[in-house]
Amino acid sequence: MRCDIRIICALVGALVFAGVAAAAPPNELAAATNYTRAQRPESAIRFIVIHVSEGSFPGTVAWLRDPHAHSSANFVVGRDGDVQQLVPLHDIAWHAGNWAYNVRSVGIENVGYTDDPAGFTMREYRAAARIAAVIARRAVIPIDRRHVIGHSQVPDPNDPLQGGGIDNHTDPGKYWKWGLFMKLVERFAYPQRFVRHEHVGLQIRSSTLSDRQVVAGKVPWRTSIGGPVRRVSFLVDGKVRWTDRIAPFAFAGGRALDTFPLSNGRHRLELRAYGSKSWTRHRFTVRVKNEPFALAPVGLKPKQKVLGVLPVQALFTGVPPARVLLYLDGRQIDHDTSPPYLFKWDTRRAKDGAHVLTLAGRARDGRIVRSRIPVVVANRAVSPAAIVADSLVDAQTVSGVQHWLVGTSGTVTKVDFVVDGTVLGSAAQAPYAWDWDTTTYAPGPHTLAVRATGADGGVAEKTLTVTVAQPAAG
Repeated sequence: MRCDIRIICALVGALVFAGVAAAAPPNELAAATNYTRAQRPESAIRFIVIHVSEGSFPGTVAWLRDPHAHSSANFVVGRDGDVQQLVPLHDIAWHAGNWAYNVRSVGIENVGYTDDPAGFTMREYRAAARIAAVIARRAVIPIDRRHVIGHSQVPDPNDPLQGGGIDNHTDPGKYWKWGLFMKLVERFAYPQRFVRHEHVGLQIRSSTLSDRQVVAGKVPWRTSIGGPVRRVSFLVDGKVRWTDRIAPFAFAGGRALDTFPLSNGRHRLELRAYGSKSWTRHRFTVRVKNEPFALAPVGLKPKQKVLGVLPVQALFTGVPPARVLLYLDGRQIDHDTSPPYLFKWDTRRAKDGAHVLTLAGRARDGRIVRSRIPVVVANRAVSPAAIVADSLVDAQTVSGVQHWLVGTSGTVTKVDFVVDGTVLGSAAQAPYAWDWDTTTYAPGPHTLAVRATGADGGVAEKTLTVTVAQPAAG
C-alpha cells in the first residue's frame, strides 16, 4: 500500500472505504492484533488526528506492524511524501490513547521528531494534507482546528484536563506548521473547478464550490472571473451575503462561508459578476450536512409555577456541548461542562412573579443553541416546613421496635428519619412515620434526627439523643 503523492487521492477515494485495502497481503497492514475490525461507515469519522512518529519511515512502519507495539495508525507519511496505509479507514486504529476518539477518528503519523527544529518537509505536508482533504470531503468533516487536531489535543480519558491521550503525548509539537497545513488541506479539499458562464466579455471561469456538493462547517468560496469585471456578489438562497470588488474574488474576504447557521439540506448558491454595462451569473445547489446540535430542557413547561430548589437539566442531541450556561432574565447564574448538565436553581433568591430561564449550549465547533422557558416563581404562597411533634423525646430510653411518628406543619414534601447520621427511611405523605428496630443497635446512646423538607426547598430539622436499653437477661 506504499504510494506516491500523485495517487493518494485515488488510493483513498477508491480503496479504503470500499474494503479493498483489507484484502491486501497481511504484511502490508498493521499487525492484526494492533487494531479493531469495525466496518464503520464514512459518517462515523469526525476527527483527523495528526501524529509525529519519533522515528524513521521504515522504522515506524515496521514497529506498527509488530504485534508487540499494541498501537497503529491509518497512514504513515514519509519526509519524501511516500505514504504507507496500515489500517483501512473502515477499521479502528489504536492511535489516540483514548478509545472514544479512536472510534471516531483517523490517525496520520508523520515521520519526524516533535522537538526537532528542522520541522517537516513540504512534500510531507502536502502528502498528509491530501489524505486529510480526501477524508474530510468523503466523511463531510468541517476543515477546522476542532476537527483536524493534534495528538496533544486528545483528552486523557482518566483526566480530561490533560491532553495527549492516556500517555499525555505532545505531538505534533511547536514545529508543526498548522497554518500551512490547514491551508493545504483546504486547497486540496476545495479546488477551484472550471465552469463556463459568459456574457458580453464577462466570464465566470471557476468556483471552489460546485453543483450538488456536500459541505459542512466553514468552507472556502472563491471564484475566478475573466473580462472587465467591477464587482462580484455571492448569494445564498437568493440573498446577497457578500460583495467583493477586488480580485481575487472570495466570499467574506477569504474567511469562508459558515454553513452552521444554514439548515441541513439543499441551498441555492449564486455568483454574479458585474461589468460596467453587463453582468452574468452562475447558479448551483449544495447540500449542507452538519452534525445536529439541539437542546431541550428536561421537566420544565412554559409558565410553570416553581418554588424552592428546582432541578433544571439540559438534554442535547447530536454533538455534545463543550459548555452549558444557565441564565435567569438574561443574567448568567450557573454553568456546567460535563454531563448530565443538571443545575439546581434556588428560586428563593428570585422575586415571586414571572421570570425567564435560558439554557444555552456551545459546541466545540462554535455553534450555540438556546432554549428559553418562561416560569412563575411562587414561594410566598407556600408555608415553610416545621416539625411540631415527635413521638421520641430527648434522653429517652428505648427498646424493641419503636413506631417513630412525627407531626409537621407547612407544606411538606418528605420527612427523613436519621439514626447516627444514616437515613433509615423517608415518608412522603402524612402520617410521617417509620418503624425503628432498636434491637439491631448496640446498647447505649444514639443520635437521632428528623428532617422535614418543604415544597420551597427549605429543611426543618430536630435532633435528640436516646439510649438503647440493655437486652433483658435470658
